[in-house]
Amino acid sequence: MSRALLLSLLFLSCTALPATTASAAANRPADVWNYYHFDGIAFTPGPTGDGSPFVAVREKVQPVVLTAQTAAVEQIALPDGSGVIAGICYLQSSGGKLGGESGYQPYPRVPLLISTGGKELVTVQTDDHGYFVVVLPAGKYSIGSIPFTAEITVERGVTTLVPLRAGKRMVD
Repeated sequence: MSRALLLSLLFLSCTALPATTASAAANRPADVWNYYHFDGIAFTPGPTGDGSPFVAVREKVQPVVLTAQTAAVEQIALPDGSGVIAGICYLQSSGGKLGGESGYQPYPRVPLLISTGGKELVTVQTDDHGYFVVVLPAGKYSIGSIPFTAEITVERGVTTLVPLRAGKRMVD
């Protein structure tokens, strides 16, 4: 094959590829919810199969804590320039040095202090399953109280999932 023909084919394939990629992305539904459940150590993709709570997350929308998949998830748009911290406050009850598989007990109705630069901003409370959701302007935050705190960076339009271990159940 001639060099000119090869260059022409290369040029055509390179110019057609971005158009194909853009149209494939445009065909993707805008209403895509991603589900994450807490497995005792971290958030992992997918809902739970046992009816325990999980988080439905979508870009630029406030996440929702659910106990079953549903097509009617309420969509609350995030304010401009803000992001979300969603997570669970829990007590490790097995796993690691405690032995057995990764087990946990949620900490329900626990107040969690949110601060930035040493200034207290707001206190949020975990729900009956230990989950919390807080919408904040983009920036760096500290969440929790000593001894259980986490340093979190909130990005615009993004949900950051945070497992906040409040302690371990000690076994004799």
